[in-house]
Amino acid sequence: MLDTHRLAIWRAVVASGSVQQAAANLQYTPATISQHIIRLQKDVGLPLYERSGRGITPTSVGARLAEESGEVFSSLRRLEATLDDLRRGPHPRLEIGCFSSAAKEWIPAIVSSVVTEFPTVQFEISLSPATDAEDWRPHDLEIHSEQPSLPPTTIPGFRRQVLTEEDYLLVLASDHRLASAEAVSMSELKDEAWVDADISNTPAGFIVTRACNAAGYEPRFAAGSDDHYAVLAMVAAGVGVSALPPLAVRDLPAGVTTVPLIDPTPRRRIVLQTREAVHHHAYVRTAEDLIRARAQAA
Repeated sequence: MLDTHRLAIWRAVVASGSVQQAAANLQYTPATISQHIIRLQKDVGLPLYERSGRGITPTSVGARLAEESGEVFSSLRRLEATLDDLRRGPHPRLEIGCFSSAAKEWIPAIVSSVVTEFPTVQFEISLSPATDAEDWRPHDLEIHSEQPSLPPTTIPGFRRQVLTEEDYLLVLASDHRLASAEAVSMSELKDEAWVDADISNTPAGFIVTRACNAAGYEPRFAAGSDDHYAVLAMVAAGVGVSALPPLAVRDLPAGVTTVPLIDPTPRRRIVLQTREAVHHHAYVRTAEDLIRARAQAA
């Protein structure tokens, strides 16, 4: 049985014309795209592509597979909508995937408001891994970060909307030599030890690294964690400096402060993706409205 996720990636490769462009469109690495289509070709048992210079060209089989599978995804969306309606029944469920700072700062008030209006709705909140992780499965609502300079992330069967953009702040110990500065340029941090706030190598995780590269150097990471609370604790302990968005630094531990970053300023875009199959539910639209309101008020 063919893996529909790999099939969707193959359709993206054919539609975009190259592995590199499909990787940029889907916010995957080219290596991840290549791994998926190699496995798909093995599952199909027929050649889907041919090498063409540094790229690939779909064979007639590969092109036919991409074209004919369109109806498969349309049928799956209809089936998902039917199953969602049946599953939600008298106790509808709304799954939200997001990063940890959104889970802390936004989600509790949103859940409280929705269940006040729709008392039978049950929420399931998950911290989403990287979207190109093997075990990643999108939830009904996905809140994630993007690099503004890169193409937008697309998820088949989802509606995408930009919530907000925000500048990263330098996070450092209160007794650091730069703690009292009005602003710090990225070049001033060339010799600093860094605490990496994204060790899963998500697309958004390269925002700080790209800013360092733009200032002419590669950051020297002394430690790292996907949990921004752990990152703040390591900064407080003097392990190194870090850079985090405002949403992640609202509750700073003792001994830690923030300073604006400039030349260049790392920046992220926060995006909401909604599963098309559940968008018609009133409680889903209410949750969307509340998420947008929280983002705009941030």
